[in-house]
Amino acid sequence: MHQNSTSFHLLAECANGYIGECTCCREFNFAYKNILLAFQEEEMCRFLEWLVDSRYHPDTFQPLPHQRDRVYCSPLSNMYLAFSLEELEEVEALFGQARLMLEARKIISDSAS
Repeated sequence: MHQNSTSFHLLAECANGYIGECTCCREFNFAYKNILLAFQEEEMCRFLEWLVDSRYHPDTFQPLPHQRDRVYCSPLSNMYLAFSLEELEEVEALFGQARLMLEARKIISDSAS
């Protein structure tokens, strides 16, 4: 995870986070509030689609303090991700912006070939 200004390309950002890509290793960062996750492009898309698509699933509903009521199990047995619906809407918008940037880049790349 390299984050100097010459090797990092910001795809989308909001007040609480960003999605960006390290141009030297092609690793994508999803940062939101106190969470920072690193993925390959396909893994990031699958993760964010799962996060957004599961927000109304009854299995994710678990009211917690501070208005967070959507809880997701992680692959680690003792780690969970908790969001409010408003936070998930913000993540969805962030992912939508990043997806548009990736699609635009692919179109430009394909037309240049």
